Amino acid sequence: MAGMRKEIDAFINHRYTDLSIVSLILFSVALLVVETILPETSKYFLPVETTGYVLTGIFIVELGVRFYAIPSRRRFLRIYWIDIIAVMPIMRSFRILRVVRLLRLFRMGILLNRRLSGIGAVFRHGKSEIITVCVIVLIIVLAGAIGINLAERESGGAFSTIEGSIWWSLYSLMAGEPILGLPETRLGHVLTLLVMLGGLGFFATFTGIVSAAMVNRLSRKLEVKEMMLEDVRNHVVICGWNRMGNKILEEIQADPELSRKSVVVVAEQENPPPQTSIPAASFYFVSGDYTKVEILKESGIERAALAILLADKSLQRSDQDRDARTVLAALTIEKLNKNIFTCVELLNRDNQTHLTMAGVEEIVIPDEYAGRILATASRNRGIVALFDELLTSRYGNQIYKARTPADWLGKEIRWVHQTMKEQFNAVLLSIERRQDNSCSIVVNPAPDEKLLERDNLIFIATSFPKELGKEYTGTDSSKEC
Repeated sequence: MAGMRKEIDAFINHRYTDLSIVSLILFSVALLVVETILPETSKYFLPVETTGYVLTGIFIVELGVRFYAIPSRRRFLRIYWIDIIAVMPIMRSFRILRVVRLLRLFRMGILLNRRLSGIGAVFRHGKSEIITVCVIVLIIVLAGAIGINLAERESGGAFSTIEGSIWWSLYSLMAGEPILGLPETRLGHVLTLLVMLGGLGFFATFTGIVSAAMVNRLSRKLEVKEMMLEDVRNHVVICGWNRMGNKILEEIQADPELSRKSVVVVAEQENPPPQTSIPAASFYFVSGDYTKVEILKESGIERAALAILLADKSLQRSDQDRDARTVLAALTIEKLNKNIFTCVELLNRDNQTHLTMAGVEEIVIPDEYAGRILATASRNRGIVALFDELLTSRYGNQIYKARTPADWLGKEIRWVHQTMKEQFNAVLLSIERRQDNSCSIVVNPAPDEKLLERDNLIFIATSFPKELGKEYTGTDSSKEC
């Protein structure tokens, strides 16, 4: 049942499913406008009304599937209460109440906001605010036009046709006062006031004088994720933030395996760091001190597959304090999740002893490596281009690690070199040898060296050769080396 629920959740949140729902919402809104235009005596009224009820049934089924797939029923109600109201059956005697179907446009805004993360950085930074305002204006114009047409149709004038009602609603919203005539009914007066107030809010939003906070709050509502942070599994947690953070996110998104995982950033800052690499639906931010257990648990560290700890520069601290916080956070993470693969950035190698004893897998000292690369580049012209290619997943060759195939055990390195080059166009760099409780790297092993049972192969290639089996990465929760 858990596997089936997971598959259903993946299907209902697939981008093609989202685009299909957006198309159905637009179609249902168009049908609502047509249904308002047509008199009930028209021969087309009943088919249009029936089609609208069919679409409502589809939306009810969609919500039912989401209700089944989501783990928390309370969270379902918190996310989809507007959609539930929008699909509630409305009796024909209360025809004017059918304008609540326009609330489905909020669902369209959420889906579009989630799927527009790959359309360019210029639009992406403000897409939430733009979509929010556009959806609200569209709902105000359509609801005002349909409502005034149904309430004032008998009085004639500009309200006798849906076209005239739409122009009235649009002009009144822009001008902030009723244009093309005043309504006669009480309901018409109420709708006029609502449209005028909507126009005031529209302009206040764009000028930023009155409702900047409101826009930010509404944009956060449109960024509601189908999968909440407490439901995320096998994700990547990045603790701390500095100028390397965006580069790490770019590499995560470029990696075929890591790009399928959600990313959680934990930092001591109020707003999430600006980033354009990870899709909004897979990116989470937790504001707080990542050395505290409750903050780490909030990030889902107990369910995470990979943790990256950066030397945090969110606040002014000394390098020694940054390393001390990194060590404390790493020790806490290893205590909370013994199967997690942890990669730590340190500023001073003297602080790595505690990390090694705690079982931290990888410790990186960027300044040391930068100095060594500069020294090597000064001796070997053009070697920086080699590092540029090997240390990124975005193009060219990368470094991979794989377990030794069972039928390769006992083979000499000269045979492995020839086989890997001929079959996979790969070059063996070293072997990772695990004996008893120790682990060592044998770089450029001798030609007559033989592969042992627990050896791993480290090589470079343009892509991982599937014939070797599964790629060996830190995300498989292995603590063997």
